[in-house]
Amino acid sequence: MRERPQDYGALARERLMAGAFVRAADYVNATRLRRKMADAFHALFSGIDVVVTASSHDPACRIDDPAAIERTYARQARAPFNVTGSPALSVPAGYSKTGLPLGIQIVGKPFSEALLYRVAHAYETATAWSERHPSLA
Repeated sequence: MRERPQDYGALARERLMAGAFVRAADYVNATRLRRKMADAFHALFSGIDVVVTASSHDPACRIDDPAAIERTYARQARAPFNVTGSPALSVPAGYSKTGLPLGIQIVGKPFSEALLYRVAHAYETATAWSERHPSLA
């Protein structure tokens, strides 16, 4: 990034640059806190196989609309699972009023990826969302 910043999109550049100003001590402390959060979160799964949640707080926006991407990017529902390292995947769950795809997110315990794939496959088999495609007109 230092040598060719123009090869990165504005949003990626902004996010990567923010990390350049994090002190090593702060990073180590954040890593310790992240481990505590992940352990506490994973303990909640002791009697649960999977959790189904929103994939985003907003419907999808057009990929060629930078203002909409900026407005909705932070409202994705991935962050808790990225922080805790929990396996999660998103599957189609319908379409917005404007015809863009909606999704749900299936989240599991650590190392439960195989179960998540089976649940996602069962859901997609029981619904027709994965067979529909948005209009590209």
